[in-house]
Amino acid sequence: MRAAAKKAYGIMLETKDGQLCDVAVDRACLDAMEHVSRTKKHEIIRDYEESTVAVTDIKIAVRGAATGKSQNFLKEALAPCRSFDVGALALSAAGGPEVLRDFLSTHEFPEAAEALRTSPSAFERWCDNRVIETIRPQKTNPFSLGPVVAYYLARENEIKTVRIILTAKANGFTEEAIRERTREMYV
Repeated sequence: MRAAAKKAYGIMLETKDGQLCDVAVDRACLDAMEHVSRTKKHEIIRDYEESTVAVTDIKIAVRGAATGKSQNFLKEALAPCRSFDVGALALSAAGGPEVLRDFLSTHEFPEAAEALRTSPSAFERWCDNRVIETIRPQKTNPFSLGPVVAYYLARENEIKTVRIILTAKANGFTEEAIRERTREMYV
């Protein structure tokens, strides 16, 4: 991350563009996660890191499509992953939200496209649920690091869900709106 911090510092000095600084740091973090997903021997870590990078790339593409970011900006922001070609993802996101949904529908992520059609909160729920789907097989893998890592990630998910429910109740959301935002549980 030292190189990313140096790059972000240089960007801030030259352009004073905080968004480009975020892109540089976020991309370095995603690149490091993708590197871990290729090099670690533990299946749970590889799968979790790959899933996280793919979902984060999709989130970046969705936000980029909604705000009209250029293909070059998106290529700089998206990290390579094994789930799809990030160049094609950047091209589809630059084409707008509908083109991006079509891309996701045809590239192993039809549930993401459907969630995007439903609502932004349904999409965010899909992102979190995708991680739970990734770690769920570790329940039946007792002789590895998997159950411990899965337990930790599941607890984080439960805490996030409780916060969502409490915040929604405090703000007077309907029960239906709260159900739309609750995440899938590990157990």
